Amino acid sequence: MTARTDAVPGCDAAAEVVAVVRTNGAAGILAYEWDRSDRTSSGPLTERLGKGRHETRLRLSWTFHGKGSRHATARLLIRSPGSHTVSASFTYTCR
Repeated sequence: MTARTDAVPGCDAAAEVVAVVRTNGAAGILAYEWDRSDRTSSGPLTERLGKGRHETRLRLSWTFHGKGSRHATARLLIRSPGSHTVSASFTYTCR
């Protein structure tokens, strides 16, 4: 499982964090939640996985506003099946 963001957001922009979750190819439900370093949570989310699907991408869009610089971390918590965590960090800067 990996998480990343390609572009660091500029002024009043959104960062997209993408987590790639690999599976065993069995059909089922993936239960997860995004936690952000600004103390915001997505709440419980689910992704339905079809049989034979060995990978899914989970996305978080995080919008920033205002001037300044802030370090940000998005953490993906897989709740079931199993329990796994991955995170991605970046810095928002607006001059």
